[in-house]
Amino acid sequence: MKMRFRCSQGHVFDGNEDTKVCPNCQEALQLDNCGAIQLYRMGNMMGMAVGMGIYIDDTPYGHIGNTESVRIVLPFGEHKIHVTHSTTRKCNDPVVTLSAQEPIAYMKCHLAAMGFKIQVDAAKPEEMPKM
Repeated sequence: MKMRFRCSQGHVFDGNEDTKVCPNCQEALQLDNCGAIQLYRMGNMMGMAVGMGIYIDDTPYGHIGNTESVRIVLPFGEHKIHVTHSTTRKCNDPVVTLSAQEPIAYMKCHLAAMGFKIQVDAAKPEEMPKM
């Protein structure tokens, strides 16, 4: 599964379940008491299929492509999700809570309001694409 990490030095990179160190600075990742937000970018028509920027707690976490899914590793606690697109910065900005009891928040996003707003909604695990 494609997983996205951010080390304490600010490097954002993709890895998998076996990733333990940042490939940029070789710093060990702090993965205790962490969960993840799995974000699925639902497909949009051509012309609206460019990448979307991901921000968690106002911090950039790279981009997500059309019909792509990524699991972003984060510490337990509350996290605000904001997603942008080349045509809009408007997003409903949901807040999710990750905990030992609920370590993964499943979310899906898509362009709404004729491309002028991004809607990010809670999803069920079975709504996530198989990776």
